[in-house]
Amino acid sequence: MKKLFNIGPSILIDDFSSLRITGPYALLSLGPNFATIKCDNYTVETIGEDLVVDKLLDEVAVFSFSSITKIQVSKQKDDGNIYGS
Repeated sequence: MKKLFNIGPSILIDDFSSLRITGPYALLSLGPNFATIKCDNYTVETIGEDLVVDKLLDEVAVFSFSSITKIQVSKQKDDGNIYGS
């Protein structure tokens, strides 16, 4: 399926109980009460109670909690090395 529009990544927190990532992401870790995701140069760590994975697709992830207790967003440092050497 070809995309009509290239939409940048987004992170949406709904009602302090669900987290929705749209765009390219990498799931780093997942447990019974936490999810850690890398999206662009950011790492998002979400901790809550009763985690349920609602959707896990190539460019969409939706995680629901009975309540989110902590969200931490960290930006990765750019080392200035554009060629990866």
